[in-house]
Amino acid sequence: MGDVTPEYRELVAATFAGDYADGAVDHDALRRIHAGAFDPWLSVLDRSGLFDAHALANLAERWRADPRVLLDALLADADDVTRRRWLSAWSALNQPSESAKDYA
Repeated sequence: MGDVTPEYRELVAATFAGDYADGAVDHDALRRIHAGAFDPWLSVLDRSGLFDAHALANLAERWRADPRVLLDALLADADDVTRRRWLSAWSALNQPSESAKDYA
């Protein structure tokens, strides 16, 4: 699947609207998304009844290819400050840790 259709993105965003828009960064959720552990979000979408098995498989495939797609959907209703906080924390996950640099 090339891109998540706009309808999927909007439905995912609507399903989680407000869950991640309160300003606080949920570091556990962020690490799970970054690591590709999407089961909690896929389970919620499955229980919503808005997505069939094929759509869920497509979403999971797209998220595995680019986890940032899920993050962007979760932050769709977030204000700019919240979005910047989350994206800053996301960027930090992409940086090698100091201890990893010591082994290089």
